[in-house]
Amino acid sequence: MSISILRRRRNEIQARPGSGGWSRRFPLAYRLLIPIALFEGLFVLFPIIRGITMAFQFTRGGITYWVGLANFADMLHDPTFWGSIRVTFEFALCMIVIWLMFGVLLALLMNWSFKGRGLVRALLAIPWAIPDVPIVLTFVIMLDPNVGVINLFASWIPGVHHQIPWLSSPKLAFFAIVIMAGWKGLPFYALILLASLQSIPSELYEAARVDGAKAWGRFRAVTVPGLTPTAALLVILAFIFAIQQFSMIYLTTGGGPGFDTATISVLIYLQAFEFFNYNYAAALAVAGLVMSVAGTTLFVVLDRTVLRRQYFEGRTA
Repeated sequence: MSISILRRRRNEIQARPGSGGWSRRFPLAYRLLIPIALFEGLFVLFPIIRGITMAFQFTRGGITYWVGLANFADMLHDPTFWGSIRVTFEFALCMIVIWLMFGVLLALLMNWSFKGRGLVRALLAIPWAIPDVPIVLTFVIMLDPNVGVINLFASWIPGVHHQIPWLSSPKLAFFAIVIMAGWKGLPFYALILLASLQSIPSELYEAARVDGAKAWGRFRAVTVPGLTPTAALLVILAFIFAIQQFSMIYLTTGGGPGFDTATISVLIYLQAFEFFNYNYAAALAVAGLVMSVAGTTLFVVLDRTVLRRQYFEGRTA
């Protein structure tokens, strides 16, 4: 039987009423999405809905009561919550500045043509590839008041004593966490900015050079507009990552001393698994979710505003 006859038979069968109904109603792409949708619904959507539900409940003695907004009312009158919000935004702002500012500087440096540039780029990604636990252990040893190498270097500064309480002083502990998290995440942002920098057409730099623009003028007129869309996206990612940062802060200070380094994610963990106040922790988690969504929406609106302004300026130029 020839191939043409087989194809004709197949087409006749598919044309019959009721034949191939499942395949026609649900193409292969949708059928392949079913396991993913089930996984997302079971392990992502259901825990979120369950957590939001727990925020409106109170459990005592194995009995769950519906308390409405009582947990949120307690949260609004809790100074620890407002302190964690302040620490979260301060930490997020520091991370955005460090990752973006130093990321641009590293991207500009890596964009130069020099011998061994590929090796330097590979070495640059090492901090991002190392897990959080080894980084925390290394920094804790380096910051030890008695045997830490950082204290040894600090003792060379006139007027600085040897035993500096890096992790027991509120300001120094926050500073140490910022430096540690900044060092960890900087390579990711630098490499993304480097890829965006290399996508800028060289003809724009040549045109600016012909117009008499110096290095700073070319950077301001060509590099900054070219990096703005990528930088806006990285600001959103940095804000989200900073709010979600937990392991490095908890393993270093546990949110202490007191609650001076406790971000909203650390406070959620403390309330749930150290104070066993699960319903209040769920209310904190809802507040953190709202804060993340609001911050992300704000950055997206600002990003679109900047891009729209650049578009119209380019059209009118």
